[in-house]
Amino acid sequence: MSDRRAKHILLAGTGGGVGTTTTTALLFTALAANGAPAPELLDHTGGELGLRLTAGDEVPAVDPALTLHDFGPHAFWAARDALGSPDAFVVVTTAATPAGIAAAERFLAEVRSVHGAGGLRRVIVAAVAVFGRHRIGPLVERLHDSYGRRLVVVVPQDLALAAGGRVPQNRLRPDTRRAQGDLAALLRERLSTHR
Repeated sequence: MSDRRAKHILLAGTGGGVGTTTTTALLFTALAANGAPAPELLDHTGGELGLRLTAGDEVPAVDPALTLHDFGPHAFWAARDALGSPDAFVVVTTAATPAGIAAAERFLAEVRSVHGAGGLRRVIVAAVAVFGRHRIGPLVERLHDSYGRRLVVVVPQDLALAAGGRVPQNRLRPDTRRAQGDLAALLRERLSTHR
């Protein structure tokens, strides 16, 4: 029996259609890679998560001390409140647009106001690119300046993600797989510094 405290990763979207379920599926696949035990899955999106998982939810082993919870869209205030527990971590998913980055900034300001720097250290922003040209570089830099470095991971636009259904891991663009790996690595880093 493990003496590790259970960690809960909540993925909350700033709105509908911003990629919260897709980001959850990408994280699940990355965290369960190379034979690692998969996190337990919770889905508040009416079963949509299971339809996005690369290989379904069949895994050889499950880590009972790690939960990945797709909170769905419009749930980031509940996710903010969940940060009252030191074992909660939030991946706020937003569109990689000026409006999406502004929504993430509102969330971060709320977290800092309610939970201080300790709460901010348990938050990651996944900015998912959408079709069209959106200049967010300066806005992301402002988030880093205001709330800390290594906070935002931009998931690039990828037609393999836009198709719906299972995320086809083998058809993801290299920069998408790199963002997936960056997101999982940043999350593991945050988890390891809060024991």
